[in-house]
Amino acid sequence: MPEKLLYEQVYTALKARIRGGGIAVGERLPSPAQLGEEFSVSSITLKRALDMLQDEGYVVRRPKHGTVVVDADPQPRGAAAATEGEHEGVRPLRVSGPPLLGAVITSFDDTFGTRLLSAMLTSTAGRANLVLKTSDGDSAAEGAQIAELLAAGTLGLAFQPSSSQSIPPALMGLLARRFPVVIIDRSFDGVPVSTVCSDNAGGARKATEHLFALGHRRIGLISSASPVSTVEDRRNGYVSAHAAAGVLHHDQDEFSEVYSVTPGSRVSAAEDLERLVEFVRARPQVTAYLVSEHHIAVLLMRACRELGLSVPGDVSVVCFDQPFAPLDDSLFRFTHVAQPQALMGARVIDELFDQLGRPGSVTKHVLPTELVLGASTAVPRE
Repeated sequence: MPEKLLYEQVYTALKARIRGGGIAVGERLPSPAQLGEEFSVSSITLKRALDMLQDEGYVVRRPKHGTVVVDADPQPRGAAAATEGEHEGVRPLRVSGPPLLGAVITSFDDTFGTRLLSAMLTSTAGRANLVLKTSDGDSAAEGAQIAELLAAGTLGLAFQPSSSQSIPPALMGLLARRFPVVIIDRSFDGVPVSTVCSDNAGGARKATEHLFALGHRRIGLISSASPVSTVEDRRNGYVSAHAAAGVLHHDQDEFSEVYSVTPGSRVSAAEDLERLVEFVRARPQVTAYLVSEHHIAVLLMRACRELGLSVPGDVSVVCFDQPFAPLDDSLFRFTHVAQPQALMGARVIDELFDQLGRPGSVTKHVLPTELVLGASTAVPRE
């Protein structure tokens, strides 16, 4: 039987299995060895069949993860999507009138998100309309919201996922079809998708080095339990600063079980505060803390107050971000790592427009942070 008919037969059989629900969205296809044995075909023939499924948006092939079903009935990107991008023989997408762009983020407030969204809106003024949805950290809601935005006719998606450990099948389906997607403030290893984020590792490293420069040698780390890459990157910066300074890093000085600050969490701040009090009480030798976000820094300061400790007299604290309230004299100003939220928002929109003209292009934007001195750090007491 001719080789062409063999790979078409495998492609047709697997497509029918996917469309019929035999392999559900989110499930992996059998291994190449199993499929080769089932269809009695070579690895080259099998690869051509799987490439066809991926090109049509049924599956995505990921290194170390296998071939995953992402859509049982992939549809083109609307009427305009019949024109294809310039990569691999695909022409740029032609858009008549201001395009509709969509954004799905976990949540936002004056600490992180408000300035980013303001910049996104400013950057779309006169050249696009932006529809915003918040998932509140619900991974199931993210998929539904992406589907709603697509049904509304959006031509590009800015997405801040609630987890960096799993990827919504709906998102993988978009990537398979070269739909313009930009990930905000997160990263996915091994996934060809554009991202815009801060240099979280570099920011944490600078913050830890600042505490070393003040004379602190036992520095703790407090972070949320959120499964996102930003938390991991900030820990990596903290650890690398210890290594560069030749200071021993103690795993027991890390606390990563703050839940109340994560969108959608059912754990109360009072519960987190109680655990933080016990954590700090058990570590009198720790004189400073790097904290992954502002809200946790506020909880930590309350925990210190309950223990009769002052910030920064007894304990120094550096966190990420600070609410933007320049006229509020009552707001405590932490020494903090400031993320370039306005630049991040503008870059997200620029990247989406770039992908509208060059479908399938992938760019990683890592933006520099700034260490801003405040009232929460000082030299350690003798």
